[in-house]
Amino acid sequence: MTRLLAAWRSRSALLTLGVLGVGWLAWPIWSSFTAPGRDALQAETPFLLAALLSLLAVLATSIWLDAGRRASVFGPVLLVALVDALVRMLLSPGGSGIEPVYALPLLAGAALGAPAGFLTGALAALASSVAMGLVDTPLVGQILVWGMWGAVGGFLRLLRPVVAWMVAVLACLPLGVLTGMALNITGWTGERDATTGGFLPGLPPLEALQRLVDYTLATSVAFDLTRAAVNALVILAVGLPVLRALRHTHGAPAPVPPASATPPPDVAPAALSRRHRSDTLTTLWNTPTTQEIE
Repeated sequence: MTRLLAAWRSRSALLTLGVLGVGWLAWPIWSSFTAPGRDALQAETPFLLAALLSLLAVLATSIWLDAGRRASVFGPVLLVALVDALVRMLLSPGGSGIEPVYALPLLAGAALGAPAGFLTGALAALASSVAMGLVDTPLVGQILVWGMWGAVGGFLRLLRPVVAWMVAVLACLPLGVLTGMALNITGWTGERDATTGGFLPGLPPLEALQRLVDYTLATSVAFDLTRAAVNALVILAVGLPVLRALRHTHGAPAPVPPASATPPPDVAPAALSRRHRSDTLTTLWNTPTTQEIE
């Protein structure tokens, strides 16, 4: 069975990507005075997408290396990402909050590990946006947010399937609200005239965060809670069989052969010849005398 290993390479790549991604998303909070405005952000989008795709390539390479250079490890990642992209294109109406597209990355992370879960969500967001012609400024934030759902699922990988399934359902509520804040922040710097929680450059981090929370509560919390409920219902309905199937076919540890089955090391013919000569000399030296025989 194929196993997506989350060893040090993929964990390090995911940690690097996560730190850079969260740092970029939170830029208007930790340095509101220097955060780019809407026009500047739109101009920088191609470069940001190129940098993000490069980091995703590094993550994919690290997963491949950790899995013993087997391309088959990407089978479940691509399959789940494709299904999730189709779900978005066929079933997601957009701004109503009915977005059942975060459940599968979360389940992928719970079955395959955090690095593979992040890659699944990121690829699903990228593929669906390209197919729908939505390659625009919000795409960078969407790729990061979808990937984060998969990374969070990685924390459930060591739990039993039923426990992981129940925790995943409960995790949808906080993740749904945090998703709304993360998606809001990408365009928040252009909302300086908002009546509640508008962006003000130069504020300390805590005050900027409070204004973002106020802005989210005033503009999108209803959609965010709807998003959380929809994905929780999806996981409640199909999460357990999907999780078990992914773990059974792709997430189970590979069997370790017993020690007795390990073949003996090859011995060179020259070494065998030297060993034979040594045994012969030992026999000659140990030949008993006539007195010892008597």
